[in-house]
Amino acid sequence: MKMKKTKIASALLLVAATGWASAQEIPASKSVDFNASADFVAAAEGNEITLTQTAPEGNEVGNESVLSQEGDLNAIVVEVTGDANEVLASQMQSGNTFFASVTGNGNFLESEQDSLDSTAEFVVEGDDNLVSLVQLGDGGPFGFIFSRSINSIAGSGNTLSVYQGDGGNWANNAIAGNDNTVFVDQSGDWHESYVRELSGDANLIDVIQDGFYNISDLTVVGSDNEVEVDQDGDENLITWNMVGDGNVLEFEQDGDGNEITTGVFEGSDNEVNIDQIGDVNLATVETIGGGVNTFEINQVGEGNVAYAGVIGLFNEFDLTQVGDANEISTVNFDGWFNTVEIEQDGDANLALAQAGIGDAAYVADANLIEMSQEGNENIASVELARDITSSGNEIMVAQTGELNLLDLLVNGNDNVISVMQEGAGNWVTDDMGGQFVISGDMNTFEVTQMGNDNLVTGSITGNGGTVSVTQVGDYNVATVVQM
Repeated sequence: MKMKKTKIASALLLVAATGWASAQEIPASKSVDFNASADFVAAAEGNEITLTQTAPEGNEVGNESVLSQEGDLNAIVVEVTGDANEVLASQMQSGNTFFASVTGNGNFLESEQDSLDSTAEFVVEGDDNLVSLVQLGDGGPFGFIFSRSINSIAGSGNTLSVYQGDGGNWANNAIAGNDNTVFVDQSGDWHESYVRELSGDANLIDVIQDGFYNISDLTVVGSDNEVEVDQDGDENLITWNMVGDGNVLEFEQDGDGNEITTGVFEGSDNEVNIDQIGDVNLATVETIGGGVNTFEINQVGEGNVAYAGVIGLFNEFDLTQVGDANEISTVNFDGWFNTVEIEQDGDANLALAQAGIGDAAYVADANLIEMSQEGNENIASVELARDITSSGNEIMVAQTGELNLLDLLVNGNDNVISVMQEGAGNWVTDDMGGQFVISGDMNTFEVTQMGNDNLVTGSITGNGGTVSVTQVGDYNVATVVQM
């Protein structure tokens, strides 16, 4: 109450000094408008505080603001409309700007700036929102980029906490909904973090960046979403768009030049987990119109690329790469109940698994594809449906050694294909060195090769056939043709 009495006394002093009103003309409501110059409020030159507080007449609590400035060219503008709101601001050094506009009841805003040319802006509409901001530092590289935080909250019960360390950090948050929690922690130089739009209820977003010029951009529309972004390194980039309910997303990057991006994410009960450790890694996941999708991408090494795309329901991808220059791409377009697990350990590995692709008329159902490659320069490619709908397929490929190659195309229904290659230079192709094509229904194809430079060639077309090839040794050739 001492702070309020001081503000009212200052207002009375200003009114009496100007001579355009008297003390009896002060309204009975708890509305206090005054513009205090640096002579009244701060000891330094160039500071300006503009405060407007309006509370309902006859209330018992009232609004409270505590403002402090030390330095040069600081400015604070506070507008509060409602009851039981509290605004705390402290600015030191020079060139700081603070703006807060609060409309509602029971909101708490706290800001502390200790740097050059920092800017904090709060616009809050709702009740019982909590906003806390701390900015420290002296600007970005060479003083061209400075700390900024611009926040807009529309709703009630939201919690926004932004901490920015020394350097040219930037945080931009927009929240629409209730009971949302956004936490951004940036320490270092030249960070950028945008939430931009958070629409829904009970969403949780946690962003921590430590390094040089990290960027995190998120757009969330839905309910009960939980997003956690952790970047440690240099020049990392995360961009994400999400529309749906009950989504859980976790991103973690540790290294230099990593990038996680997706432009499409729509559905319900989706869970995405991406871990990248190394340099120049890229992982992107996109799904449209699906539900209960689970994506997990783990990359350890340098120059790894992983991609997963889904249209459908109940898809599950698990991708793991350990080594250098690995690349994984999985596509389940127009697919249902598909499960793809790909694991690569070695150098320069490439694995591609596709389901019904290319057109909305293509359907691939209940497919299970598992790939495991260990060694150097392995290539595995599986295409499940091309121009023909394929359902109930199970394909398992395991390659161990060097220079193994598998390129397989499957058309038909109820196919079970299992290939295991161990050694160096084993091949599964057609007689012309292209794709090994299996077309038909109820086919079972099993190949086991152990040794070096074994070759299985052929093409299978028909129904109800069973083929099993086992080769142990070196330089064996098996040709399989069924019509």
